[in-house]
Amino acid sequence: MLLFGGLAVSFDKAASVTKSVNTLSKPPACPTIDDSEIAISNATCGGSDGSITGITGTGSGTLQFTWYDFNNNIVGTNADLLNVRAGYYKLQVKDSTKCLPVSKGYYVLVRNPIIIDNTNVVITPPGCNQANGSITNVVASNATKYQWTDTKNVIVGNNQNLLNVVAGSYTLTASNATGCSASFTYNITNGNNAPTITYYTTGSSDCGSSGLFHVTFDLKPTDPIYPYTITDATGKVYFSGGLIYNPVDSTRIIIPAPRPPGPPPDPPFPGLPAGTFTLNTQSPGGCFINLLTFTIPQSNFAIDTSQVSIHTDVCSQNLGTITNLSLVGGPSPTESRLKGPARDPRVGYFWTDSNGSRVVTDNLFLAGVPSGKYTLYIVNDDLCATPPVTFFIPDSISSATKPILNDIKICLPGTVGLDVLNKDPHAHYQLYDSTQTLIDTSIAGYFARKVDKTTVFYVSSVNGICPSPKGKVTVTVVDPGVSFPNAFTPNSDGINDYWQINGLDQYPGTEVTVFNRNGQRVYHSINYTKPFDGRYNGKELPEGVYYYIIDTKKPDCRAGVSGNLTIIR
Repeated sequence: MLLFGGLAVSFDKAASVTKSVNTLSKPPACPTIDDSEIAISNATCGGSDGSITGITGTGSGTLQFTWYDFNNNIVGTNADLLNVRAGYYKLQVKDSTKCLPVSKGYYVLVRNPIIIDNTNVVITPPGCNQANGSITNVVASNATKYQWTDTKNVIVGNNQNLLNVVAGSYTLTASNATGCSASFTYNITNGNNAPTITYYTTGSSDCGSSGLFHVTFDLKPTDPIYPYTITDATGKVYFSGGLIYNPVDSTRIIIPAPRPPGPPPDPPFPGLPAGTFTLNTQSPGGCFINLLTFTIPQSNFAIDTSQVSIHTDVCSQNLGTITNLSLVGGPSPTESRLKGPARDPRVGYFWTDSNGSRVVTDNLFLAGVPSGKYTLYIVNDDLCATPPVTFFIPDSISSATKPILNDIKICLPGTVGLDVLNKDPHAHYQLYDSTQTLIDTSIAGYFARKVDKTTVFYVSSVNGICPSPKGKVTVTVVDPGVSFPNAFTPNSDGINDYWQINGLDQYPGTEVTVFNRNGQRVYHSINYTKPFDGRYNGKELPEGVYYYIIDTKKPDCRAGVSGNLTIIR
């Protein structure tokens, strides 16, 4: 017996307390999945007859079984999963404790799947212009039916091997009674295959048989020897030989052939004359194939335009140029033959425009000319002439359209708004006076102008570099004799104390209104019998800018004129 704080406790009692504490601290058992006796029955192709059975679970309380497919959709809630298609399935088991669910995944496979094995397949190309190509030694496990189709989906065979067909693409579909199928596409190349040309070049002939031809092929070690010939348009053979894979360098044909060291052989190695030639070969199938048609040019005096640079004219300012030309195959005209008293009129640089008129210049380039078509030919001191070459110099014209504006008629002088009707959101606008001098610009296509007499304006749009053709607008002032200032000084000094409007007696019933900057009407009169004195309700208005409208009430004019009026004190 032990004594704790005056209490007597037996060893048995203490052991009992310890055992109770240990029992309370032991965690509960979590669920488990036992798949040691699992049985998976695979599904037929496209069928829902697969199953997963024999799985059990352990845990506290009632066990919950939930099966999920690959897309995490629930497909079963029992320990056994029945009547499912081939695919991946996951089982989740949860018991009555607070333990997390436990899960495992399994696959239901396709029963008797068809697998096409091309390990030993043999593809035989057809002979020249023959239908004896074939595809053999294809293995399709579990297949009982075969069907071959071409690119047009036409059935061309029903056996495991495809025989007696032309070159092309063919698809084998193998199937069986359980609904399984598999497909594979094969290509039968033409037996008339030929070596691939990777590069070739030609060199001109100098009026003899010295033209250069150089061609390179891409050949593989398994390629056969390809015989070749080079013939002209009449079929005459100039060169022949054989093409074979070279492990050191690409296979080439070089004409003229490299000369051996020492004195030139007799006769020398020939080249090709000027003309058109064909490089031919013969395929393993026995067909003659045209690999390339090429031309050996004649070396002549000519203008080289490969680097030509043409600069456009800008808004018809005669800024066009043609530069970076050169001569090949002969000397250019000398200065002595182009200038001075000994000038030969037959020698020179002959530029003409689209009308055939001579453009005066003694240069291989052309500068300071307008847009148009220009032709050049050159005659050197030996009186050798180049073939003519023609160039075109464009103009940087605006893509914007001609602006359209309505004519305006007002009875009194005043400020009018000139508004473009066919606005282009990508253009800006320019305003010109009656002499077509630029006086204003606008992005919005709207101009406010004060007009005291009948005036003509012009407007153009600019989209790019050049302005468009100008649109005309006429502002007609019916009676330009009416006048009024835009400021007055109502300070009671007897000078300019009223806003004096002259000539309104010609328009009976004219309405005059003045507003402050807040839009409040501070003056109104019919026929302007009492001029505006800068007061409102007997009190002086502060100095500043005010807004007026004068409406003559005439139906053939605009509703009125408006503008700003400044009171100065």
